[in-house]
Amino acid sequence: MSEKSLKYRDEVVKKLENEKFDILIIGGGITGAGIARDAALRKLKVALIEKGDFGSGTSSGSSKLVHAGLRYLAQKEFRLVFEASKERKKLLEMAPHLTRPLKFLIPLHSDTKTPKNKIRLAVWLYDFLAGFKNYTFHQILGEEKSREVLPKSLRSENFQGAALYGDGQMDDARLTLDVILSAEEYGAYILNYCLAEEYQVGIDEKIETVVAVDRISGKKIKIAAKYIILACGHWTDKIIRQLNPKTPIRILPSKGIHIITEKFYDQDFAVVVPVKDGRIIFLVPFGDNLLIGTTDTEYSEDLDYVPVLNEEIEYLIEAINFIFPGILKRENILSAYSGVRPLVLSPNAKSESDTSRKHEIFSVKANTFAIAGGKYTTYRSMAKEIVDKVSKELSLTTKCISDKMPLYGWQAITRSQWNSWKTLIKEEMIYRYNFPDDVAEHLTTYGKHYKSICEISETNPELKKRISGSRPYIFAEVVYMIKNEKVVTLNDVMLRRTQIQLSENQGLDCVEDLAQFMGKYMDWTPEKIANEIKNYHESLVFKPTS
Repeated sequence: MSEKSLKYRDEVVKKLENEKFDILIIGGGITGAGIARDAALRKLKVALIEKGDFGSGTSSGSSKLVHAGLRYLAQKEFRLVFEASKERKKLLEMAPHLTRPLKFLIPLHSDTKTPKNKIRLAVWLYDFLAGFKNYTFHQILGEEKSREVLPKSLRSENFQGAALYGDGQMDDARLTLDVILSAEEYGAYILNYCLAEEYQVGIDEKIETVVAVDRISGKKIKIAAKYIILACGHWTDKIIRQLNPKTPIRILPSKGIHIITEKFYDQDFAVVVPVKDGRIIFLVPFGDNLLIGTTDTEYSEDLDYVPVLNEEIEYLIEAINFIFPGILKRENILSAYSGVRPLVLSPNAKSESDTSRKHEIFSVKANTFAIAGGKYTTYRSMAKEIVDKVSKELSLTTKCISDKMPLYGWQAITRSQWNSWKTLIKEEMIYRYNFPDDVAEHLTTYGKHYKSICEISETNPELKKRISGSRPYIFAEVVYMIKNEKVVTLNDVMLRRTQIQLSENQGLDCVEDLAQFMGKYMDWTPEKIANEIKNYHESLVFKPTS
């Protein structure tokens, strides 16, 4: 690793060893990140450790939507949709550089399990639960108007028109990172690649210290905290049972896969495809491509490596071709990814897709809580609830202000102001720094930190070059990531700091060049570089020839 990265880790390790924290959070996905940020904003002494990279589990394997969850209305989850509607609005305002509003269209066919009258009621109720404050109001389009906007391959048999409603889209991995960096900005001590190995319990049944290992240096760290919060996603049961072996199973791991395909329509909206089995599949614009998903199946295999299976791909292809006959073939698939949702076990649910997306907080020990379930969109309100609980235990009266403070990378202006500001900084990058339009557009996702990347690019003409092909990523970004975004491995860049893996050839055309480049800045030996490349190949969950 680079000298600066090692120095940073050493400083955090010393703090973890020498301080007694109000809260120690185990888990660096969006839930743990949100808890750390909320608690740090309340001036609590906060530490967070993550066994891998931030967002390397479920938080980078989502459908990348900021949504209230239209389909949860069928489960009568009205309170969840109401809460998620409020959080959607806040998230779109808090992180305009990483989110955007997006229109969704539902083709209506009389031979699906989602009849027109039911959809009409659902989209009206969706807007009602948002207080009629969604960025666009729903519409029911007639057959003729629907045919003008939907892909031409739309199945005409039993067609009845389309429903339109509003939700949003995000970069889930980078949003998690921004929440992490925001927590650190407000005083939290945070370390990735740090594994909690042992929980030392005192005579009062409280966890006094957590023994962790820095997976980079191998150093053992003893971390003392008044309260421990387990935000471990689908690993929650494993850790709870480490503390209380007789604890019943509480988490239902549900696997979902997504595929990235060539785009087969030009309009900038998502399509909601009703499936024969009653589920829905999203077709979402994703750069020049389409993101399609998700599946929803019980998963009990290795939680650290979740492969994309042939039958799961075929399920998505068949679902799309039912509404758009013959439009999608396996050879159209560019990449794929998987994730595991940590659903809270519901004894009344008939299937994984029928299981509630509500979250729950469990008491594990006298000073230890676990939080699981929920939706990415509601991460902030989930964090508020558990930090409120711990604050009460600590006899503190501090109030949550996480919805009033800008995220790292952003500033306190509205989304409409962002649109004007974005135009200005794009022009600056194009005319002052000579970036192509697509590169300038992409660099706006760094918010106010775009300038740092521009300045890095001025130090060496080579840093302005694209990493590979037509992708908008440039080498100056990688230098910025290494210096400022806690990059430790090649996978951190390929899978989460960028979306290179989710593009043509899964980034295999540029992985060696990028590894060599990173090796120069991170002082990697030739053996280390080769190992990083090998690890990337092994991490790919989609095998095109399978």
